Parts: sequence; structure tokens; C-alpha cells
Amino acid sequence: MKKSYVIGGVVIVLAMALAMYSFQSTLTSYVSVNEAKASNRPVQVAGLVVEGTDKYDLNSNNLLFTLREDSGDEMKVEYDGPRPGNFDNVTKVVAIGKYEPKREVFLAKELLVKCPTKYEGRVQGQ
Repeated sequence: MKKSYVIGGVVIVLAMALAMYSFQSTLTSYVSVNEAKASNRPVQVAGLVVEGTDKYDLNSNNLLFTLREDSGDEMKVEYDGPRPGNFDNVTKVVAIGKYEPKREVFLAKELLVKCPTKYEGRVQGQ
């Protein structure tokens, strides 16, 4: 075999390994509240905003709320960024970030919000 083919094969294998490692390190999996509290990696947690718990400080651009998942487990979520414009009507929130055990809060670097659609829950003829 030619030396250039071997070197080319090694370069291709290394490039593929690097691409797979990079791709895997950017993935954040959906986990439960308890799993998020135990994880030291960025994760995604989905749930509902507990009514009356959201507080937004316009000066510091900081949103704090309590997230409750389907099982009933809850955790405080802190998001440094603008409050989503549709946050009052949200039916589901996905917080992406890491849990900070010392402060007992999930530090979200990103929030995804789902709002009700006008096509859901309508009775025909209304």
C-alpha cells in the first residue's frame, strides 16, 4: 500500500472521530428534575411554570421561576436574558442549562416556550 493512502486514511479516521466527539459534546438530553440535579453536564428539563412564581428583574435582565414536571417534582430556574414575550401564556417550558447545587437553582442558558395554539381544544361550531 502506498504511504499516502495510509496517511490519508488516518487523517479521515481522525477527522471522523473529532466530528463525532464534537457532535456528542453539544447534545443535551432531556432529563427529569431529579436527574438534572444530579448531573454535572448541560441538560434539558421540560415542565410547566408554577403559577405566581415567575419574577423578572428588568434592570438585571434576570428571570426566576419554579418549573414543575409531570411527576410533580419542582425546581427553581434562573435565566439571565430577556423575558420571552409570550411567557404569560406558556403551556410548556424547556430549560437548557446546568443545576447549581450550592444555590439550589437550575441556571438556564436558553429557554424554549410552547404557547397554546388557537387550533387546540376548540369545539366544532364555536
